[in-house]
Amino acid sequence: MLIGTDHPINKSSKRFEVDSRGRKNTSSFKFCDMMFEDGTGLLQKGYIVLLHLVIVTKEVSLLDTVVGVIGGSVVLPCFSKEPQLTPEGITVNWKHRNTMKVYDIVKGKGSVEGQDPQYKNRVEGDSEQHLRGNFSFKLKNLLYSDAGQYQCYIIEESGIQTVELRIKEPLQLPFVPSVGGSVVLPCSSKQSQFKTEDDITVGWRHNETLKVYDIIKGKVSLGNQDSVYYNRTEMIRENYLNGNFSLKLNNVQRSDTGIYTCHITNELLIQSVRLEFSRTEFSQGAQARPEKILLVPLLSVVILFCM
Repeated sequence: MLIGTDHPINKSSKRFEVDSRGRKNTSSFKFCDMMFEDGTGLLQKGYIVLLHLVIVTKEVSLLDTVVGVIGGSVVLPCFSKEPQLTPEGITVNWKHRNTMKVYDIVKGKGSVEGQDPQYKNRVEGDSEQHLRGNFSFKLKNLLYSDAGQYQCYIIEESGIQTVELRIKEPLQLPFVPSVGGSVVLPCSSKQSQFKTEDDITVGWRHNETLKVYDIIKGKVSLGNQDSVYYNRTEMIRENYLNGNFSLKLNNVQRSDTGIYTCHITNELLIQSVRLEFSRTEFSQGAQARPEKILLVPLLSVVILFCM
């Protein structure tokens, strides 16, 4: 829209300009002297130039963390916000750590052209689901190196969805020799060494809820430890500085049975171990309890007979 200098709006309106950060400055209008040639000479007129600035932003959203078992498969989710999609309007790029090319969707169809070699024959997509706005894909035969953040770039929506993949090892199964004894719950890093102690953050959990033992930036932290584990846990500093996060649990009780998970934060790695008693230990416990219950009525009969 162009308005001449003699237009009434120029006499009453405030002036504004846009600064380098895209903000309005209400100090002055920006006038331009424009030269026009009408055949009789050059006519100089002033015009207001209204600039419409369009700022394109990328919407970034972090989805829930996904956990996959080493050697298994996992689905990494990504969904469109558009209700109606056409094949020509679907272009999506999946990347690992913002650099490695994992999977593309071009005009609604999956493509592995230019795919990073480490994902070869390990990626599956569903073209029918892509047309419905579901850009998720399956990653098979999971490796330790697959851990990390994956970015789903939806080109038409100028959006990025990020999902974090953590790798979990198969369950390990130790047995406790007896109630009141000790057991070592194994956990170890896949790295040969750490740059600094600050790189070491590990959390042990019992049945995913009870806090058993924490190492935060290379230092033991028991401030939030569940009370049932007070003075019953041990870890050797020299060992964990070298990547051995195995935990010794003392004075083991029957209530300690269950699954213990070791979360190695900087590696996005989860190792799990099931703690349970041997069949012999359980059978001995099962026999002891009825003997005590049967003893009470027996003593009662003897006392009544004597009276």
